[in-house]
Amino acid sequence: MSYSNNIVDLLLENMKKLFFPEELFEIDLKFSKSEIFTMLFLDKRKEITMTELVAYINTPMSTATGIVDRLVKNRYVQRNRSETDRRIVLLSLTTEGSQLIRRLKDLITGYFDLATQDLTEEEKQFLIRIVLKIINNLQAKVNNKAPEERDKDQIKEINIE
Repeated sequence: MSYSNNIVDLLLENMKKLFFPEELFEIDLKFSKSEIFTMLFLDKRKEITMTELVAYINTPMSTATGIVDRLVKNRYVQRNRSETDRRIVLLSLTTEGSQLIRRLKDLITGYFDLATQDLTEEEKQFLIRIVLKIINNLQAKVNNKAPEERDKDQIKEINIE
């Protein structure tokens, strides 16, 4: 059995413990990944336009509008007009949205600290380097797609009769 198969088997056997700790159920997980990414992006940037959001989550404007509509309806995101150009709609997190993202980040940080508590500082630095290397490898794979393959991922045409 290869090294990769051993790692996959280990992850599958422990997936529930790794990715679904009981603490996560304390946070409302009714959100789609795009909604979470939207709120994380807003937390990082504080205020964004719809165009910036569309580029970040890689969806059509209509999909991004639906995502924002749901988040506004549930009071996690607010829409405001730009002071300099009233045509521009700016998005930002509400207090409730900021609190949710803070709880999520605290939970993930605590979970990571728990998972790495028995590692030495040197081992933690090594782990970070490995994770960054894995992320860079995955990103390079995405970036090396042929342009027509990337376009297929970005825009999906739906024919309506």
